[in-house]
Amino acid sequence: MLASSRRGAVRAAIQAARCSAAYRALLQEHRVEPSSLSAQTDLLALPVLTKDNTFGRFSLDQLARPTPARELADVLTSSGRGGHSFGFRLTARGQHETSWFDIDLGLQDVFKVDQYATLLVNCLPMGVVFRSRAVAVANVSVREDMACAILRDVGPRFQQTLLCTDPLFIRRLLDEARVAGVDWKALNTSVIIGEEVLVEAQRDYLAARMGFDPDHDSQRLIGSSFGVGELGLNLLFETRETIRMRRAMRLQPEMAQLLSGKSDVGSVPCVFCYNPLRCYIEVLNPDSDGFGELCFTMLDPQAIIALPRYSTGDFGKRVSRQDAAKAAQLAQTTAPWLPVVVVKGRIQDRPTGMPSVESIKELIYLDHAVADQLTGAFRIEKNDAGGVKLTLQTNSERAAVDAGLRQQLVALGHRQLSIPLDFDLLAPLAFPYRPLLDHERKFSYFVP
Repeated sequence: MLASSRRGAVRAAIQAARCSAAYRALLQEHRVEPSSLSAQTDLLALPVLTKDNTFGRFSLDQLARPTPARELADVLTSSGRGGHSFGFRLTARGQHETSWFDIDLGLQDVFKVDQYATLLVNCLPMGVVFRSRAVAVANVSVREDMACAILRDVGPRFQQTLLCTDPLFIRRLLDEARVAGVDWKALNTSVIIGEEVLVEAQRDYLAARMGFDPDHDSQRLIGSSFGVGELGLNLLFETRETIRMRRAMRLQPEMAQLLSGKSDVGSVPCVFCYNPLRCYIEVLNPDSDGFGELCFTMLDPQAIIALPRYSTGDFGKRVSRQDAAKAAQLAQTTAPWLPVVVVKGRIQDRPTGMPSVESIKELIYLDHAVADQLTGAFRIEKNDAGGVKLTLQTNSERAAVDAGLRQQLVALGHRQLSIPLDFDLLAPLAFPYRPLLDHERKFSYFVP
C-alpha cells in the first residue's frame, strides 16, 4: 500500500500540472517543466505547497480544474486560524455521492457501526459536516442545548451514541448534559475529538466526567481525529491500538524513546493511523528523531483543487512498520494494520523557550478538581521579566480569586514543567481573548 501510495502521489502531481494553471506556474518557478512530469519523477524535486503560496496567491480559477458551478456539491473551508487567507476544498457531485465511504470505514473499524445501531451527534464548529450510510447523523454545530436534547430524547433508540466535538466545546456540553439529565453510560456514548490536539490528561478527565475507565472499557472510548479543511476530514485517526500505545508512553521510557525520541516535557505525542490509499505523507526537513513538518498529497484523481505536497504546519514523523510492531508489543496490544504517524502538534504552537500548548493542557487537566474550575482556555506569553505568563480563564468569578486554586496550579507547574510560570486567573468575562468563547473559531493559545 505504501508503494502504491507513492506512485499515486506522482500521478496526483501530473494531474495537477495538467489541470491547474497555478500549479504549472509554481513548477516553472521551481525550475520544473510541467510537461516533463512522468511516472519516474522524483517527488522531492517538486515544490512544497503552502496556504500562502496557493490560496494566498492564486484565484480559485487558477487553482482548480475547470468545473461548471452546477457540478459542485460541497465547499469546505479551512479555519482561517493563520489570519492570512482561507483554503478551500471543492467537491463535485460524483465525489460527494461516495464521500461517506472513508468516514464509514473509520467508524466501522473503531466502533463496529455495521453491527450496532448508532447515532452520531456532530458538534464540530464552522459548518463542518459529513455524510454516512452506516450511522444516523445529527449536525448541531456548537449548540449544546440541541445536542443534549437529541442525545437524551433520541439517543435511547440506538445501541450506541457517538459525540464528535472539540476539546473546548465539550466542556460546555458536559456542563449542559449534567443539567439536562443526559446519562452517558445508558447511552453507551463514545467521543471523537477534532480541531486540536487531545492530550492524555484531557482524555482521563473527559472519561471520568462521562463515567468510564478509558483503559478497561471494551466499547466506549475517547478518540482523536486529525483533518485539514482544504484536504479532507479524518486524514489521521486514533484506533484502540494506537490509544493504548500512546498511553503506554507515559509509563514506559523505552516506549517513549522508540516513538518520540527526545520527548517533550509534560506531554506525549499523538499516535495516529492513516489510509495510504487515500493520501501520501512525507516529513519535511526531519530532525535526528525523524520529526519534521508533515506534508500531504491527496490521491483522489477527481480532486477539483489538487494540492500535491501540501504542508500543514504540523510537527510529526512516520513510524516504520517494525517500530510500530515493537511499540504495540510493549503496550501489550496488537500492531495497527495501517501505517502509523506520530504528531506532536502545530509548529507555531511550539516556540523556542516557551512551554508547548500540549504541556499546558496536560498541566491543567491532571487534577480533575482543578480542571473543573477552568474552561480550558488559556494564553501563553512572555512576562515583563522575560519569564512565561500563563493566563487562564476560570469558569466562575469565585474561582478567579481562589488563592487555593492558584497554589494548586503553581504546585502542578513545578511538578510538570522545567520552566517557571507566572499564573494569572481571570473570570469568564474578564478574560480578554474572546471572553465568551463562541466556539465558532479555533482558539489561539499564543499571543500573536
